[in-house]
Formats: sequence, structure tokens, C-alpha cells
Amino acid sequence: MSHTPSGWAPLQPILQEILLSHNKGLSEYELFNQLKSPPYALFTSGALSDPLSLFQSHFILFNALYQLQDTWLRKKIGLLQIHCSCIRHTPWQAGQNGLLTQDKLRAYYLDWTNLSDTDLLQVEALLDSFWLAFSGVPNQVKENNMPLQKALDLLNLTNPYTTQQLKLQYRRMLHQYHPDKGGDNDHTIQLHNAYQQLKANG
Repeated sequence: MSHTPSGWAPLQPILQEILLSHNKGLSEYELFNQLKSPPYALFTSGALSDPLSLFQSHFILFNALYQLQDTWLRKKIGLLQIHCSCIRHTPWQAGQNGLLTQDKLRAYYLDWTNLSDTDLLQVEALLDSFWLAFSGVPNQVKENNMPLQKALDLLNLTNPYTTQQLKLQYRRMLHQYHPDKGGDNDHTIQLHNAYQQLKANG
């Protein structure tokens, strides 16, 4: 389908059909798997294969979800809870319109220009911002003088490596050593510094 609002209009009734049949909700990944498979096949197998395609597919899905959320509230069908880890329908209750004002992402996904105006470099910057926030590294980081070999050792990398390999390994290591998974904040800061040093010298 074309990347226009009218081109993706069929997505909303399909989402309604799927979500109303899954009382416990679905993750974004599970929802994509259904939309990529028959009888729907709305997204291609390569829809999540690279950062730009992933962003575009994610944006299209969330745009449709927020539009569906508006429809459900207007028709008093219920509230559509929208989060990457769980997208689900909850029964209608009076006063749910006020919940929309609490969702800061709603305006972003309902503005279609945020899809058309975002290129690969901007997507990479968004991903870097996400992983920086995930790492828990303070906004003000001291000057980074880490030796290159130490940076390679911290990220379990050896020369030569590609920029993509560096990014994937950095994100993999952050997952492994994140404080929520038993790691510690000092180590994630070291991983971030190692990533920045290798990125600057790549």
C-alpha cells in the first residue's frame, strides 16, 4: 500500500477485528505477525527488516491504532490501550475521553507528516536517543578518553567491524547488563562510553 492515510484506511477495521478477538491484548510484534500473514497480508515480510522500514511500519500501525481509539470512544465501544508491549481493548466506561489528554504520543502519531518527513538519518538519531535513555546514562557525561582496545573488549568486538555490527552489539550488551536484568549502572555507562568511542573512530 502507499504511504498515505487513504492508502491505509482498510487497516482500522482489520485491527478492530483482531483486537476484539484477543481479550488479553497483543504486543506490537504479535500484531505485526498477524497483519503480515493471511488472510490480511497487509505488511510485507521485509516491513521490519531495516531501521527506516521498521519506523515506517510502526508509525503506520500506531497511526491506525490512535484513529481506532478515537472511533471506539466516539461510539462508546471501549478504550483502546496502546503500548508496544500490550495493545488491548477494555470495556467502555463513562469519562474515558479524558484519558486521551494523558497520552503525549497521540498527537505525534496522528500527524502523518511525521512519517513523510522522517528519513533514515533521523530514524537512526531516534534509535540512538532511545538506546541512550535505555542505558540510564546521565545527560551530562564526562569527557570520554577510553582507550580503543578497552572499548573493543567491553563490547566483545574485534577489528574489523561494520557500523551496523557495532550498533547491534552495543544494544545486545545493554540488554544483557541493564540494571533491571541484574547489571549495574556503572557498567552500562562504560558500555555507552565504549560505543561512543568506537563510533567516533569508525
